[in-house]
Amino acid sequence: MPSNKKASVFTHGKKLADGSMYIITIIDLEPAGLLIKAYNQSSNAEYTLSPTEGQIKEAGLSRKENDLTRLADSIDIVEKEDRTFISSTIPSIKDQKVIPQGPLVQTFISGTTVGAETLPDLLTTALSELCKVKPAGLDAVRWLGEWLLENNPNQPHVEEPEA
Repeated sequence: MPSNKKASVFTHGKKLADGSMYIITIIDLEPAGLLIKAYNQSSNAEYTLSPTEGQIKEAGLSRKENDLTRLADSIDIVEKEDRTFISSTIPSIKDQKVIPQGPLVQTFISGTTVGAETLPDLLTTALSELCKVKPAGLDAVRWLGEWLLENNPNQPHVEEPEA
């Protein structure tokens, strides 16, 4: 029976910006891309980065040893918004998206603008309109989704010039 477990295609030791030694491991997840792991044995910390196949091609990288060495050498540790993660200096290899956690979630949501108002304001208006119509069950979900699509202030509007 074939195993779905992917094996490392490249392993490399490297000292990162925090002064600690890390084991950089690259795992081939073709056709999705690669998985890069940086593991610090002394602190038991592990960080991952997963460039897509498109990012790898845009960077001009293959799965040959010299390209994997270049990729591993481009990895460093970064701190941003009180989070630590690994990043590549190769421009087409995008950083992991920072997913807000804890109190940062409330800050993120309340700071998200939708047109001239904030996301909570738009959702309050949407839910008020939903209460006026009072659909039941899944119809309420469908109605709310359609209302949000129709009243999205970030949706582009095309104005036709008068003839």
